[in-house]
Amino acid sequence: MATSTPQIVYVTVTVNPTPTPSPTIAQKTVLFSDDLSRWRSGWDSETEDSSGKTFYSGGSLHILDEKPPTGANYHRLNKNFNDFILDVDTKMIAGTDNNYQGVVFRMQDTDNYYFFVVSADGYYDMLKWESNNRIDLIGSKVPRSSYINTGIGATNHIRVEANKNTLSLSVNDHLLRTITDNTYREGTVSLAANSLTSGTFTEVAFNNLVITQI
Repeated sequence: MATSTPQIVYVTVTVNPTPTPSPTIAQKTVLFSDDLSRWRSGWDSETEDSSGKTFYSGGSLHILDEKPPTGANYHRLNKNFNDFILDVDTKMIAGTDNNYQGVVFRMQDTDNYYFFVVSADGYYDMLKWESNNRIDLIGSKVPRSSYINTGIGATNHIRVEANKNTLSLSVNDHLLRTITDNTYREGTVSLAANSLTSGTFTEVAFNNLVITQI
């Protein structure tokens, strides 16, 4: 009697792995946005006087300061904010790079506000005006950062975060400094530029302002 040889049958089983769910990214609530390509309602009017001017040109907001070193020229948004993240792009157009270019926030009036800035020669500062008195929130020695792009034509992305009494300044996605201060909890926002060398001017262009909720 013949013995049959058993046959081995290979069966391929395809196992489909359970897909890993994508992480949920929390969307920030945008409180205000403006690409700053032209004047829009809510902002101060364009200005021009002996100290300089604010104007729109080439799809950007330009701030020209011509009366250094006292007083910055600023362009104010007439809306109140308390806790927020503010992002804006700046570009050094002309004049001295020994300047301030940045954000006034929680502004009560022209004598009381915070002013966080970078300069086109690589420095940054975090300032407070209280009853028209300047207070350096990070000390009298102004720090320098290699993360700040310098010179004519340089662009920088500035971020200011205000979360209750915790305030921080970042540039080009790098945190520069965080401080705490309890003086102001809400107020208006302005964009500003200031030449710091006597007998000179500075001109800075601003674009892509976005203010989001913390």
